[in-house]
Amino acid sequence: MQTYDPSQSTRFGQILARRARELRTALGSAHPATDAGSAAPWREVLDFKDMAAQDSWASLAEVTAAQAARELALVLAAQRRLQDRDYGLCLDCGEPIDLRRLLALPATPNCIACQDRQEQRRATTTYRHGASAA
Repeated sequence: MQTYDPSQSTRFGQILARRARELRTALGSAHPATDAGSAAPWREVLDFKDMAAQDSWASLAEVTAAQAARELALVLAAQRRLQDRDYGLCLDCGEPIDLRRLLALPATPNCIACQDRQEQRRATTTYRHGASAA
């Protein structure tokens, strides 16, 4: 397994900085309803179908903005780890994260094994709560 080496810090710093800019731009334009020449979904509401479409677009924009905000938090945390020289180490187990994973997901805080455990715990918790609600 290849792992991150501090000699790659400039490369990963640039990748993370570029992604942070993209996410900030996305978050800055996350409210198309307030934009002056906005797209068709944000035009004047004419009937209930238009209202439903507008609500759908607003919900989608809200979910997209929330996801961008979560990803930006991960990117900013990864930038701090890069500065602190902790980048490339799993936050849960402390083991090096595979370089291929970092190249695919530069802001990832966890190795694959720990990420799998987290997702399985979430799935089990979701299943238990979902099953009890039924």
